[in-house]
Amino acid sequence: MILTQRQLEQLHNGNGQIVLPYRARLSPLARDWVKKKNIEIGYADVTADVSPKLGSSSPLPSEAPGQNAKWVWWCDGPCGPAKAAITNLSREANLGTMQIPSDNKHLSLAVKTLANDVKGAKLDGGILLVKSGAVAMVLANRCPSLRAVLGTCLDSVEQGIAQMAANVLIIEHPYVTLMQARNLVSRFVKGKRTLSDEIKNVIAEVASCGCQHGGKGEH
Repeated sequence: MILTQRQLEQLHNGNGQIVLPYRARLSPLARDWVKKKNIEIGYADVTADVSPKLGSSSPLPSEAPGQNAKWVWWCDGPCGPAKAAITNLSREANLGTMQIPSDNKHLSLAVKTLANDVKGAKLDGGILLVKSGAVAMVLANRCPSLRAVLGTCLDSVEQGIAQMAANVLIIEHPYVTLMQARNLVSRFVKGKRTLSDEIKNVIAEVASCGCQHGGKGEH
């Protein structure tokens, strides 16, 4: 779907933001209009109603209610925009707060708690909002029940879901806006994921690296 400037004007409700379907693209004139008006574009599971309406502007319908997935989130400290995005999504996406203090020193506890709850089928996964993703990625992916992806962009989230059935999203909250965080989390919790037997075997094989006794000179 390619949207024109006229269609964006119809969708804009005056709040400086427009939410479009995930696969929507903008025409060159539409992109220029967005830049000129300083409008923030978001993406979600919505349907764009761009039928002509005389003298009115029509915002996109609300996102579809979340499925029965159970998710939790945790932050390592103050994370205003990202926290606001998750709070905004919490009802429709069935997102709860992990009852662990928001402090970086509790990161390992947050990861272990999440891993245990996913292993026990209490949760489908979680979102970790951190200042820097390196440690969180290493810790999360050490847990057999977790498959973490770093949310650098929507494509990375999509690939993590499609290729690895990722169940943990790690976001470096100092580097995302409210709308960016909302898009990443919304895409993640609503994605359909299936872990194939082939990927399970690959993960098990890699997990065994360094466990076998190899001879000298073995590569």
